[in-house]
Amino acid sequence: MISSAGEYGKDDAEAATRLIAYAFRPRVLPHRDAEYAALVRRFDEEPAFEELVRRSATGLGLQVLGVTMRAGSVIVPVPGSVFETRLDNYARQVRQSHHREAERVLHGIVHLAIAALCFPRPEDLLDDSYVGAVTPAVVDKHVRHTCQELAKRSAEADENSDAPVQAPELERAWRAYARRSEAGETTSGQVAPTTTEAIIGKALRYLVDKGLLHESENLELASKVYRTTGRYQLQVRELAAVEAYRELLLLGVVPPADSAGSLRVTSDDGTLY
Repeated sequence: MISSAGEYGKDDAEAATRLIAYAFRPRVLPHRDAEYAALVRRFDEEPAFEELVRRSATGLGLQVLGVTMRAGSVIVPVPGSVFETRLDNYARQVRQSHHREAERVLHGIVHLAIAALCFPRPEDLLDDSYVGAVTPAVVDKHVRHTCQELAKRSAEADENSDAPVQAPELERAWRAYARRSEAGETTSGQVAPTTTEAIIGKALRYLVDKGLLHESENLELASKVYRTTGRYQLQVRELAAVEAYRELLLLGVVPPADSAGSLRVTSDDGTLY
C-alpha cells in the first residue's frame, strides 16, 4: 500500500509494472486471474497507485487508455515508442517501393472501417456493455460502398470547382481499394495477399491476436463473426478523435439498420439480428 504521503515503495513499483505487463497478455482477463483483479482494484481505488502506473507507463513510452475489470489493462504505445507497431511494417505485402504507400493506405482504411462498423454511434462507444460485430464480407461491402460514394463526390467536385473537398484522407484511398480484386488465389492455392479478402483477413486476425476481437462461427451467415471486446472499445474511443474515422461515419460506413441485415450482437451467445 502506498503511504498517505504518496511515497512509493519497491513493492508498489513492482505491482505497477506487473499491471503494465498484463496489458501485453491480451488473452488474460481480470475475472480469470486473481492477482490481475487485485491490481485492477488497486488502480481503481488508490489514486496514488494509479498515478504510479501512469508515470511508469509514460517512462516506457506507453499511454494508459484505461484499466477496468471488463477490459483489463489497456495500454498503447505513443508515437516513436519502441513498442510502436508501424503501419509500414504491418502492411509490408509488396516489395516494389512504389506500391508500399498504396498498401499502407489500404491496410489503414480497412482498420478504420472495422472500427467504424463495430461502433457506428457515439453511444456505442460510451456504453460499456455494448458489443459490436462484423464479418469479412460486411467490411468489404461497406468499404466498397465508401469507394463509390467518394468516386461520386469526386466527379461532382470536378463539375463544380467551387464545391468543397470532402473526406480528404479517404479521397486518396478509394481508387486503390476499388481497383483491388475482392478475392483470388496464388498458383499454390493460397489467398492472394494483394486482394481485399487477404487485407481484411489480416486485419481481423491481428485484432483477434491482440485480444481486441473474439472470433466465432455463425452457421446462418456461413461466415466467421468477429465480436468486440472491452479492450477494443477503449482503443476505438481514442481512435474516434481521428478525422478519418469521423469521415467514415459521415459517409455511411455503418451496419445496415434494418432487422434483416444488422450485425449488432444482442445476446451473450452472439446471436445476430
